[in-house]
Amino acid sequence: MMLFHLIKKDVLIVKKYVLIMLAAAVLIPPFMLWRAPQYTGILGFMLSVIFCVFMLLQYVSLKEYQFPKAATLLCATPYSRRMIVLSKYIFCMVIYLACCLIYGIETLVIPGLGSCDIKLFVLMLFITSVFIGVYLPVQYKLGYEKTKFAFVVVIMASPFILPYLMKMENVNLDFLSLLSPVLVYGGIILSSLGILIVSIFLSMRFYSSVDLA
Repeated sequence: MMLFHLIKKDVLIVKKYVLIMLAAAVLIPPFMLWRAPQYTGILGFMLSVIFCVFMLLQYVSLKEYQFPKAATLLCATPYSRRMIVLSKYIFCMVIYLACCLIYGIETLVIPGLGSCDIKLFVLMLFITSVFIGVYLPVQYKLGYEKTKFAFVVVIMASPFILPYLMKMENVNLDFLSLLSPVLVYGGIILSSLGILIVSIFLSMRFYSSVDLA
């Protein structure tokens, strides 16, 4: 219940941008279908998830940086630092699940996007886990002021990263068909959970040593 209130706090912080991010999650896949139909599906969905998760997480971090006393007051309540850290990860995964739901509905409405494939969601779970698994511990260790430039780097690097991501869609993964789908998907999901668990413990450790005074 306490975690729910912490997640609700983050949602209220970004409420002004929720509609914008929802619009982005809805529009990016059809935009990719229009501009580059050969790269619809995995790339459009991947970009929408990364954009929504990153932007909303950045905005929450910005507000917490602008009002540092809020974190001090939170830690003075029954909300522990560990719960505050854990709520950030759950917040990111809620955004990911919302993007999955939106994309699943879109595939029913727009046939050109392809079918709603479990492989796509599992792959994106892994990518999202890697992203927040690296970003959040670094932010708790170095602080928002130093890590905010990651956003600028992503924006500036996107013209170079996008073509590379497009080429990756053509990578031959036929060898995976030799394995049981349950084994493949289960391995990816367990790897994602492992990354998140390690990342959560690192973030908790770093945040516990932060001086909020």
